[in-house]
Amino acid sequence: MDVMRARFRHFESRRMELEQRAASREGMLSRSEWWRHEYATNPYLLGCPDDRLAVRFHDVFINNTELNREGKIGLIPVLGEHGFMRKFTHLTEEYSLRGGLPDLEMARKPVVDYFADGGPIAERIFAGYVEPPRPFLVKYGSAEFLEPMLREGSLRVCPAGYYSDAGHNAAIRDDEISRTFFIPTWRARLDGKTFSDVRGHRMQFNDDDIVLPLEFPDYYFTSLCDHIYYRMPTDFGADAALVIREPVRFTQRVISAFLARYPDWEPMAGPVTYYDPYLDYTKFKVPEMAKHFGYAYQREVRIAFRPKRLVMHKLEPIVINIGPMDDYAELLKA
Repeated sequence: MDVMRARFRHFESRRMELEQRAASREGMLSRSEWWRHEYATNPYLLGCPDDRLAVRFHDVFINNTELNREGKIGLIPVLGEHGFMRKFTHLTEEYSLRGGLPDLEMARKPVVDYFADGGPIAERIFAGYVEPPRPFLVKYGSAEFLEPMLREGSLRVCPAGYYSDAGHNAAIRDDEISRTFFIPTWRARLDGKTFSDVRGHRMQFNDDDIVLPLEFPDYYFTSLCDHIYYRMPTDFGADAALVIREPVRFTQRVISAFLARYPDWEPMAGPVTYYDPYLDYTKFKVPEMAKHFGYAYQREVRIAFRPKRLVMHKLEPIVINIGPMDDYAELLKA
């Protein structure tokens, strides 16, 4: 508790310092200074455990970079949709009191992997390719499975629970049937409290933030990307990409084929919403169409199906047939 109080006093001093600086400049601060002031005013990670903070650092770090067509790593726009540079600034403020940034090796590993084995495989997949007008969708995967999808319309659709398998790589592996949020408790802890009443339920937090897991029934979905991104093939272990020039036609065929076999399921389709577990409680409206912000760089578009009534058996992967795709899609291979 003494450590937390000392950290809080530091941020109070930091806030006043930045406010005095703004006053001396007629209210002007640089963008990064405003972000630092924002965090000093509300240091929401003050009570976050070191291990969880390190995971957050990794998630923010990998989302601040992009792999361009020339096979070079660059930063995404500072004012990107999810504000990752802003989140990174908040993290540097918090880490300034925790002995400096964590080990960068884990955060840098995906970047290093792009340049193994002769460089990003995306350069070979998309060499000389002229992308169609947007919108279009891209399915990354193995040519072994994408070829029958193109020629015959054979599409494997997996349940959400399938993706939690430890055998999947980090870009694919995720617990898709639960979502966890964290509610900062530093203010309450500074006041000596160890619990909070949330919607009539007493939640004990002691020396941590409130950990709020949400679970929901298993469902089916298939994933695609909304554009060509050069880091995706490496991340997904893919050697091919299926470019779908007519997204609406494809989506309608998938939904029709699935509902023909399973009419008691409800379809959903569209871009995935990426939420920050510490900040975005209001973004989480449709769990089947939402993912942790650590995956935001994937820009996923999803076609999902949830059961209208409780399913009593374990869901298994299925194969549906949407008909040949040759006239509105093309397969690119490394």
